[in-house]
Amino acid sequence: MTAVRRPGLLVPAALALLLVAGCGSSLATQPGSSSRTVVTTQNRPSSPFCDAVEASRTATQPFSGVGIGRSISDVGEVTANVRQANQQVTSLAPQEIRADFERVDQLVERQLDLLEANGGDTLAVARDPEIAQDRADPDYQAASQRIRDYVRSTCA
Repeated sequence: MTAVRRPGLLVPAALALLLVAGCGSSLATQPGSSSRTVVTTQNRPSSPFCDAVEASRTATQPFSGVGIGRSISDVGEVTANVRQANQQVTSLAPQEIRADFERVDQLVERQLDLLEANGGDTLAVARDPEIAQDRADPDYQAASQRIRDYVRSTCA
């Protein structure tokens, strides 16, 4: 039996997966690993941008713990919520990081389109070679890291 690769799937970002990267969320999370302790802090910085980041995290919750080959129920509603949250975060992102959010959002959008076209089947996204190639691109990786760093330093 050949091993099945489990490439991470974006939902970014803002780029939902990227915004929740610090929390470990991904469509490719192994089943059963979604039980994690949620910690809240009273002193979290509040700003429209950070509030939008939190809304994006909330929108991506249905993707938490979904394994490759499993379907997202209510995929139309979930993807609409993620798109709306990502648009909000991107529009509120400061100029110095906005291009990175826009770049990542393009890949997130392609993944959401694939999910919708395939009835929420995460395997369709995992098998797409163009998405895997784009995620491995060093420029994309650098943009993702800058977003993670910015969100951690600004909204943590």
